[in-house]
Amino acid sequence: WYGVGTGMYEETADNNDLGNPQRDPISEGGGIILDGVLEDGSPNNIRIESDIFAEGWVTSPNARFVYDANYIKLRELIFTYNLPKSLMDRSPLAGASISFVGSNLWIINKSLPHADPEASQGAGNIQGWQGGVMPTTRNFGFSINLQF
Repeated sequence: WYGVGTGMYEETADNNDLGNPQRDPISEGGGIILDGVLEDGSPNNIRIESDIFAEGWVTSPNARFVYDANYIKLRELIFTYNLPKSLMDRSPLAGASISFVGSNLWIINKSLPHADPEASQGAGNIQGWQGGVMPTTRNFGFSINLQF
């Protein structure tokens, strides 16, 4: 809703009736003419800057932004290598391992466009609502586990 309303997403990059990008300033042939009539009953012919007209929250019902909640995601993957016992015999360690960890690696399938279905900004019990969510990041790291 926010991304469409602010023109952040590709579906808002339409051309206007002049064939120019609607995001361009009116002085450069941009802008849009909204459906409607003037006071005298004639069709509206007043071009406005498209940033005044926020498609997401002015003309679109909230139902346009309701999506199926199903998704398939590779949330975390860990590869661990345990050092051989023969190596531990010559050290004060009982065991050791090193692991490579990755999270948020792949959203395999989702219905929600432009966002991670698990991402949200807010507090409390606001389940199923997203607004102003930051882009998803993949996280990589490693860990060392030493046993004494």
